[in-house]
Amino acid sequence: MNDLLDLIVFSPDPDQRMRRSDALAGMGFSPRRCEDSNGLFRLFQARRTPLLVMEAELSDLCMAVAGLRAMDTTAGIVAVSTFDSPENRILGLHCGADACFQPDVATAEIAAALQALVRRVPATASRRPSAEAEPRAPAMTASGDASGKWQFHDAAWTLVSPQGARLSLTLAEREFLLKLTTSTDKRLPRSDPPGIDPQAGRESIRRTDVVVSRLRRKALDMNMELPIRTVWGWGYAFTGEI
Repeated sequence: MNDLLDLIVFSPDPDQRMRRSDALAGMGFSPRRCEDSNGLFRLFQARRTPLLVMEAELSDLCMAVAGLRAMDTTAGIVAVSTFDSPENRILGLHCGADACFQPDVATAEIAAALQALVRRVPATASRRPSAEAEPRAPAMTASGDASGKWQFHDAAWTLVSPQGARLSLTLAEREFLLKLTTSTDKRLPRSDPPGIDPQAGRESIRRTDVVVSRLRRKALDMNMELPIRTVWGWGYAFTGEI
């Protein structure tokens, strides 16, 4: 298990708890489920996680968030409740939440917020007591990969260059790179398959171009040259080994 992606999903609603957990697990996270605040505190004390997704009625949620925040000032907490007014959102933030969402929030947006919290607090990677430490295989870091290949780490939320440089990915960047590197000949068109609405096609192209532009700029800031090449008039190609 990657500690950075370990999280607790708290919700008194069993169906919602299962849906959130399964969706986040599908995105590479390692969720543990919890249904009540007493169990939440016991679970967190048994093995502190860097991330929590907490979903409940507003007053109960704020009490649980405040209790968790008193136990740990660095945990990343995403709160989901009736934050339908500035006053409610301010209350949630004052209680200790890092992000506040309405109940109809897409799990993909929650995942993006969790990844932002991971990037903000990288020190939460080693939160388990030493007695629970698990043996780990030696990892190649600064020395890079001897085979000269690019790699996905952290359930594909991190792209690692052959030299060992690590690039954290947003949800959109992760999805684009996974599609690109697993497609035939590692080539991908700029837009989704043609549909009825030409405007939707143009929006799809614009979204892809924005993702690639931001990805390249992030890599450039780290002196990393991404092997993503533009196939003029068509799309993009990944020219590196992965």
